[in-house]
Amino acid sequence: MQNDLSADGWRFEPCEGFIEHVGGLWRREVEGARQFAFIGVDCHMNRNGVVHGGMLMTFADRAFGFTAREAADALRSATVSLSHQFAAPMPIGAVATIEPRITRLTGQMAFLSGTVMADGVPVLEAHGVWKIWRG
Repeated sequence: MQNDLSADGWRFEPCEGFIEHVGGLWRREVEGARQFAFIGVDCHMNRNGVVHGGMLMTFADRAFGFTAREAADALRSATVSLSHQFAAPMPIGAVATIEPRITRLTGQMAFLSGTVMADGVPVLEAHGVWKIWRG
């Protein structure tokens, strides 16, 4: 599966800290838009045999934070609020993607939204606010 994502221009970022525990994430840029992905594997599974909602929320949080920081040319960012609405279960083995959209950017705050898609099916809608520090 990883070779398939690499062939489509995705770069794997293993990360450190908490994100390392969930297996790292993939990212790429297409026509100026930031995109993020992860592959649902067994360590992401809940008791129902699908990807745990906490993994989907973590994925959106990481993608939004990274996007806020890059768009604002900031050194750091922190989640102020993040809301989620689940739309469908994500099967293990599916590829989740999100393309965060900045809906507003001020001197100190970034507002974002996006839909997590799993193999073309919407599984999570998210909206959030990030505090950004440029200096």
